[in-house]
Amino acid sequence: MPDHPATVLRPIRVLPAPVVARIAAGEVIERPASVVKELVENALDAGARQIRIDVQGGGLALIRVSDDGCGIPADQMPLACARHATSKLPDDDLEQVRTLGFRGEALPSIATVAELTLVSATDNSGVGHRLVLRGGSVAVSEPAPRSRGTTVTVRHLFQNVPARLASCGRPQTEIREISQTVRRLALAAPHVRMSLYIDGRLTLHTDGGGDLSEALVAVYGAALSGRLIPLGPIEVASARIAGVVAGPEVTRPGRGQITFIVNGRAVQPRGLLAQVETAYRPVLPRGRHPVLAVTIDVPPGLVDINIHPAKLEVRLRAEREIGAAIGEMIRDALGRQPLPLRAEPAVGVAALAPTLVHLAEARPVWDDDAPIITPGLPPLRLIDQVQRRLLLLEGDDGLYLVDQHRAHERVIFEHLVARHGDGGPEPVALPEPLLLELRPAQVARFARRLDDLAALGFQCESFGGRMFLLRAAPALPGVFTTPGDTALAGVGETDGLVAELVALADSEPGEGEGWRQELLVRLACRSAVRRGRHLERPAMRALVEALGHTRAPAVCPHGSPLLIHVSDTLLERQFGWR
Repeated sequence: MPDHPATVLRPIRVLPAPVVARIAAGEVIERPASVVKELVENALDAGARQIRIDVQGGGLALIRVSDDGCGIPADQMPLACARHATSKLPDDDLEQVRTLGFRGEALPSIATVAELTLVSATDNSGVGHRLVLRGGSVAVSEPAPRSRGTTVTVRHLFQNVPARLASCGRPQTEIREISQTVRRLALAAPHVRMSLYIDGRLTLHTDGGGDLSEALVAVYGAALSGRLIPLGPIEVASARIAGVVAGPEVTRPGRGQITFIVNGRAVQPRGLLAQVETAYRPVLPRGRHPVLAVTIDVPPGLVDINIHPAKLEVRLRAEREIGAAIGEMIRDALGRQPLPLRAEPAVGVAALAPTLVHLAEARPVWDDDAPIITPGLPPLRLIDQVQRRLLLLEGDDGLYLVDQHRAHERVIFEHLVARHGDGGPEPVALPEPLLLELRPAQVARFARRLDDLAALGFQCESFGGRMFLLRAAPALPGVFTTPGDTALAGVGETDGLVAELVALADSEPGEGEGWRQELLVRLACRSAVRRGRHLERPAMRALVEALGHTRAPAVCPHGSPLLIHVSDTLLERQFGWR
């Protein structure tokens, strides 16, 4: 039997340069979007203020990137296409990289898997130089007309690498990837005018004004206009953090419109993404994600950019502190933003339809019209309850509608979270113990959580076999008569409380804090005042006051809006006031 190839003793040798180049190309140039990214980053490093990207055939037929940067001297153009040759690392110090590129691998890697043409000039004399590489070797070197800047053209990508060519998606798929890449690059450089042409059609354009909010609108659509909330700037752990996030009325089903920009580089740091998602999860509906762009500027020595072949990921030295600060900003921004009225209200005769909203009762003259002043809401004057489910309030800039059930949910949830953080709420004995009967498969899992339940204020004990007995539950803010009024969790809703605790036994024990939060959310929902219940005026005021002292007074613990703002501008437009 012949020896297995792995067992044959062969001499160690240095790989030939063409093989090394193809290995490097495989790491750096994964698909057409990788080419676009590398070429646009080169243009940004060259100080370009205008960049045009042309793509044909999904990038496999042609990619052309033109800029007005500093250009490449004619005698240095061959060196620019050599491996590990770069002008961006003058001191050979990887700890102090201030450019997007630094390895000197992009152009030679592209030249290995495609036909590469460079035309560049360093002044406005109108004369530049053209260099054409085929198979990684120089085929043409000649003068060419060009004003200051560089044009790089890539043709027939992966034609000499059939396996890589076959692995590329359909042109539409590659175009989506290219478009997403250019969007992130445009957000990372809002000061640069950037245009993307797909098969001759302009599909993306930014004006280069330098404003991140304007760039976000240009990149993701006019629907964001007027709906962006500024974040920061703040300074944390030697990092300056700023950004913008779309209001809670504009969310997406995926994470594709979340962009982090570290020292001008659009990256996808997994640790920061996870921290930020944990922060916004309680203030957005399940399965929805924000439109978000965050810039993080840190000294170069505090970030490692050399951990990913395509430089898509970085590692920040103070990542945990920075992530916590970003999460706090996003949670506060989304949790405190009232939802603007989206549907156009009926006017004229249509406003007299039977579906017209009526006040619960004719409003008498009240003697408690003093504004409700809280840290989380603008000064508001209570008008009345509407349809036994909404509270109508007036502010300096319009009307506010508050969902009484969701508002009470938010108050109860934050009460439970705060008491849990202070060592746990004081349990209160139930009038009668509640019996929980579990399925055999649930018993062991539920028993392991008895101590955790006790920390939340639930005194629960085994009652033999598949039975558990709940003797006490935490006290919660009740249906307000005074701000300090409390009610026992689940009293009047004992079936619901038992159902939530039994459902807890179906969740996996290794879910960390997730199951605790889910339990508190469900408990808040079960215990909150129901829609359809009449509230006395003191209870309405107390509920609004308590809501204004929460951290996220605009959304319920499920992430749904509880506060809608009808602006003065909308009222003026609808009534035609002048």
